[in-house]
Amino acid sequence: MHIGNGIARHYRIGRVPGVLAISLHRLLGWPKLFRAYPPGIRTSVYLRLRTSDMKVYSDVLIGGEYGFDLPFAPKTIVDAGANIGMASIFFARRYPGAKIIAIEPEASNFSLLMRNVRAYSAIVPIHAALWNRDGQISVGDPDPETGAGGKWAFVTREGPGAKVRAVTMPTLMQEMGVRTIDLAKIDIEGAEQELFQDTKWLAGTECVMIGLHDRFRPGCSEVVNSAMQGFTRMHRSETDFYLRGTRSGIPH
Repeated sequence: MHIGNGIARHYRIGRVPGVLAISLHRLLGWPKLFRAYPPGIRTSVYLRLRTSDMKVYSDVLIGGEYGFDLPFAPKTIVDAGANIGMASIFFARRYPGAKIIAIEPEASNFSLLMRNVRAYSAIVPIHAALWNRDGQISVGDPDPETGAGGKWAFVTREGPGAKVRAVTMPTLMQEMGVRTIDLAKIDIEGAEQELFQDTKWLAGTECVMIGLHDRFRPGCSEVVNSAMQGFTRMHRSETDFYLRGTRSGIPH
C-alpha cells in the first residue's frame, strides 16, 4: 500500500490517533495494536497495524458489509470464519436478542477475537474450523498465486500446518444446544467445499451470507449454489446472500 493511502485510511478509521499510531509503527515498530471506536458503539475494538484488520473493520463496522435488511430477526447466528470478531459485533448490535456462535481457526485471529468480543455476553467464541469431519485439520497460508495475504486469508486443509480442531456443522450445533440456524455468515476461504458436502444442517437454516472463494479452491460457487436449491439468491459486493424461499420479501 502507498504510504499516503495508508495514512488516509488510518485517518478515516481513527482520525489523528490513527495517523499517529501508524506513523509510530512505521518508524519504531510499535504500537502493535490500535484501539478503534466504531461509530455508534460504546465498546472499542483492537486492530493489528499494517494487517488486513483495518480493512475488515472498515468494511464491516463502518461500511456495513453484512447490513442486509432481513424480513425477520434472527435468534441464532453462526459466524464461521469470525476472524477478529467484527461481524459478530455487528450482528450483536443489530440483533440484540440473538445468540452468536463465532468460530475461528487461526490462533492469532482467535486471540484478538476473544479480546474484542469480551463485552458481548451473547457472543460465544469457538477456536475451531468447520469441516466435513470431526477431528483435526491444518491451518496455513493460501497458494501465493491467489494474491491473498494479511491476517484474513488463512486456509484450512489436510497436510502440514498448525493444527486446530475440525468440527462439522451438526456437531457444532449439538454442542451449542441449537437445533436450527436463523443466519449463517460463512467466510472460510475455500472450505465451503468441505462444509457443503453434508447439507443436512441447511434444513433448519433460514439465511446464509457467504463469501465464495473460487480463487482459492476452484468450484466453490458450483458446490454452494447446488446445495442452496430452494433459496432466493442475491449478490452484493463480495457476499452472496441466500434466503429461504418460504420467507417473504427480498433483502436490500
